[in-house]
Amino acid sequence: MVMPALPKAAVAVGAAVIAAATLGGPSAQATPPSFPDVGAYPPIDLGDYRVQGAHPSTSGWAFRTPSGLRCQLSLIAELGVFCQGPLPGAQAELDMVSVSLTRPAQFGRSGTEVGDAIYPLLPTGTKIAPDNGVVCAVPSDDALACRAEKPASWPSDTPDPPDRRYGEHGFVVSPSGTQAF
Repeated sequence: MVMPALPKAAVAVGAAVIAAATLGGPSAQATPPSFPDVGAYPPIDLGDYRVQGAHPSTSGWAFRTPSGLRCQLSLIAELGVFCQGPLPGAQAELDMVSVSLTRPAQFGRSGTEVGDAIYPLLPTGTKIAPDNGVVCAVPSDDALACRAEKPASWPSDTPDPPDRRYGEHGFVVSPSGTQAF
């Protein structure tokens, strides 16, 4: 099933955050030992989560977690994933988190409400893994873990973009605390 594009406000907020966050060149980091193994979870059928936008940057996959986070995972790997909603374990004023292959996870405040677009549930104990280097899993009803790294399907000599570096980045949001790298 291909869902219609998300409301313009949701896409605009996500695009603005992603655009602002891609400035600069963070260094590559390794996944911390305490980070959940998002690859170990069974994948969902991507077709049920597909979003077709007017441009590749507004296309990809959308999902929500049991705890109410609504996420957009871009077709363009360098744009990564952007989530908005309740962030258990984070400061009260924060309501969004994003990560990509070229930048570490960032938490922030969106200042807008997520639209009423349909975000299919990503069930507990599953992952969404579109083979673009970004994988998100729901380890428990109140947690989300996303990791971004250069996909194994890319040639090992794939060059970094001129103003950024590919690396391993990710985040965990859970009541026991947030983690970002």
